[in-house]
Amino acid sequence: MDLNTDHGVDKLLICLVLLLVPAVIAQVPPGSPVITSSKERIEIGDTITLTCTSKRGIPAPSVKWYRGENEISPIYNTVGDLTTNTYTFTASDRDQFAVYECRVFNNVLQNPLTNTIFIIVYKPLEVNAPRLSYSAQTSNSVTLQCEVTGTATNIYWYKSNQLLQIGSNNHFSGASVQTPSLTITNIALSDGGEYACSATNGIDTKRSRNIVLSVQAPLAVIAPSTLYTPMTSTSVTLTCRITSGTATDIKWYKDDQQLFIALNARYSGGSVGTPSLVITNVQLRDGGKYICSGADGSVTRNTTTITLSPKATPSQPILVGPQSVTAGSSNTWTCTSTGAFPAQTLAMRIGNELFTNELATNSLFESFAGSYRVVGRLTWAPSMIHNQQIMYCDVFHPQTLNSKQTASMQLTVRSSLSITAPRTFYNPAETETVTLACIVTAGNPTGISWKHDNVNIIISGKMSGGTISNPALRISNVDMSDAGNYVCEATDGSATVRTNNIQLSPIERTVSEFDIITSILKGYNKFVRPIDPVVKVTHSLIPKEMVKFDHEMLAFDALQCITWNDPRLSWPRGQPRVSLPSSIIWLPDIVMLGQKFTKDFEDKAIIKKNGDVTYCPESMIMSEHCEGMAGNVWECEFKLVSWSYDKVMLDIFFPIGINVPSIDMSMYYEHEEYEIVSKCATRREKTYPCRVGTYPELTYTFVIRRHQSYCRNLNKNPTCNS
Repeated sequence: MDLNTDHGVDKLLICLVLLLVPAVIAQVPPGSPVITSSKERIEIGDTITLTCTSKRGIPAPSVKWYRGENEISPIYNTVGDLTTNTYTFTASDRDQFAVYECRVFNNVLQNPLTNTIFIIVYKPLEVNAPRLSYSAQTSNSVTLQCEVTGTATNIYWYKSNQLLQIGSNNHFSGASVQTPSLTITNIALSDGGEYACSATNGIDTKRSRNIVLSVQAPLAVIAPSTLYTPMTSTSVTLTCRITSGTATDIKWYKDDQQLFIALNARYSGGSVGTPSLVITNVQLRDGGKYICSGADGSVTRNTTTITLSPKATPSQPILVGPQSVTAGSSNTWTCTSTGAFPAQTLAMRIGNELFTNELATNSLFESFAGSYRVVGRLTWAPSMIHNQQIMYCDVFHPQTLNSKQTASMQLTVRSSLSITAPRTFYNPAETETVTLACIVTAGNPTGISWKHDNVNIIISGKMSGGTISNPALRISNVDMSDAGNYVCEATDGSATVRTNNIQLSPIERTVSEFDIITSILKGYNKFVRPIDPVVKVTHSLIPKEMVKFDHEMLAFDALQCITWNDPRLSWPRGQPRVSLPSSIIWLPDIVMLGQKFTKDFEDKAIIKKNGDVTYCPESMIMSEHCEGMAGNVWECEFKLVSWSYDKVMLDIFFPIGINVPSIDMSMYYEHEEYEIVSKCATRREKTYPCRVGTYPELTYTFVIRRHQSYCRNLNKNPTCNS
C-alpha cells in the first residue's frame, strides 16, 4: 500500500475503523434470568432443583442464587451463549413460603437483572383409621373415624370394596374434605361389614386399613307401671319385662345403688326367669327410685324409673310454746308432726279462727326414717281478748286418716309493756355530744338494752345511760363510725319490746387536700418497698412518635405507664385522688437494658384513695436490637427489667383486660417514611451471672417497614417467643 497517496490514506483510515468496531460491540448486556423448578408440587422431603439461565451477554454474565440477602449458590457455568446456575435442596417446613431470587449481572449493567420464585411446601398425603372395630345397635348412629394429613381434594368411602354413594343417601353423612369421617344414622343390620376411607389430592391416592362395623339387634327392657303406692306392712310387686332380645343377667337398683336380693329376706325375683321384684312387709325406707336393668353380654338396657311411695300414718302432733304471754308482744309456738308418707298438712287456730299470714310451715323428708316431718311455726302477738282461749294444731292426712289429728293448749294473756322513741333522726356534727331519747310508756321493765345496726351495745367509755332509771343513750365525741340505726329494747321478764329505728347521721368534718397529703406523707420512707414480701407492678408502653430509625437503632418518644399499690399512701375519706411528685415516693426501678433512663421532667404520680399508684413518665427510649428481614422489614426489641429487685420482691406483669393493652398506640403519630406493621409484648423470667435471683423481663417488639407499593413478607409478625 502506498501511504503517500490520498487513496492510501483513505484505506488506512478504513482499516483503523474496522479494527475499532469489534471493541465497541463486544460489550453486550445479558438476557433476563429464566427460572425453572424440578417439581411444580413440592412436598416435605422432596429433592428440589431450581435452575436459573441467562442467554447472551458479553462478557459472560455471573448468575447467582439468593435467599433473602444471603447468597446460597455462587457457582455457575457458561456454555455457548447460555449461563446456568442450579441450586438443589431438600424441602422442609422452613422452606414454606420461602422466596428464592436469581441475580444476573455483567460489566454492562449498573444493577443486576433479577427474577424470583415463591415456594409452597405441601405435607404428604396420609390416611389413617385410628379405630378399626366398631359395634352398634340397630336404629342408633355411629361415626367411623378417618384422619387425613396433607391436602386432600376428595374423600371416598368403600364398603366391601364397593364405592359408597354418600351424597344420594340420607343414611350417610360426612365423608368430605372438611369432615372425612363417615357417620351412619338409623343403623340397620345390613350396614355391618368392612369399610375403608380413601383420599386423593389429584396426584396421589391413599387408603386406610379396613374398618369392621358389627351391628346387633337391641335388647329391650320395660316397666309397664312406674308408680306403686302400697300401705306399709303389705307386699308389692315391681313389674319388669324383657320385650326384645335375650337377657343373660337381671339387676335391680334403688336410688342408683344395686340391690343384693339374695341378702334380704323381704326381696324375691329379680332373675332372668322372673325379672320382676317382689317386696314383702313394705316399710317406709323401701320408698325411692327403682330401675330394672337387663344385659345380653354386649349391651345393657334399663327400664324407666319406677317410683315406690309407701303410705304411712303420721304420729300424734306435738304443740309447744308459751302459755302465759304479754298482750301485744310477739311470741312463737311450734307444732310438729312426724312419720307420714306422703307428706301431711298442718294448720293452727285460736278457737275457730285460723291463722294464715302468721303461720309458716316447713315440710322435710327424713331419709333415715323414710317419712315426712312437718313443722308449723306460729309468730303472733295476742291481745287481751284472747285470754283463756284455746290454741289448736290440726294435722290432715287423707291418704291414711279419715279425720284430723289435734293438739291444744290454753293461753293466759297479761297487760303489755310499751316503749317509744320520740325522735327517730339525729344529725350531730363530728366531736359533738348527742342523746338518743327512749321513754317507757307502759309496764314495768326489768332491763333496758341498746342495739347499733342489730349488734348489742356494751355501754362504756364515751357511751352512757341505757338503764331502767335512764333508758336514753348518751354518746360523747361523735365520729363517723357511730352512724347507723339504733334501737332501744325493754324487757319485763316475759316480753321484750323495742322502739322504731333511730337513725344517727353525723355530719362529716371537711377533709382538705392539705390534710390528706400531710397525713399520708407523715413518717413516709420512699426507700422502703410498700408491700412485703412482693410488690406486684403492671407495665405498659405508649409510643407517641418515632424519633429516629436507621435500620440498626430505633428511638421512640414514649410514655411508660406503671401501676402498683402502696397501702401507706391511702386515706379513709375526702377527695378520691391526689397527685404527688415522683421524687418523694417509692418507685419501682424498672430500667431498659442497654440504655440509661432519663426523664424530660419530674412527672407526677396519681394516687387513689385505696393506695393505687399510677406513674407514667415520658422519655425517649432507644433499641439497638434491630434485625433486618426480607423486603425492607425490620424487627426491633425493647427490654425492661427491675435493676435491683428479683421476682420475690418485685414482680412485673402486663395489664389484664382488653381495655388496658400492653402496647397502647392511641397517641402514636405515624412516621412519614416508616410504618409499624405489627407489635407484641412478652414476659419471661431470666437469671444473670452478676445478680442473685430470678428477674421478670418485659420485651416490647415492633416490626417496621418502609412505606412502598410492593413489599415481600407483608404478614411478617414479631418473633415473640416466651
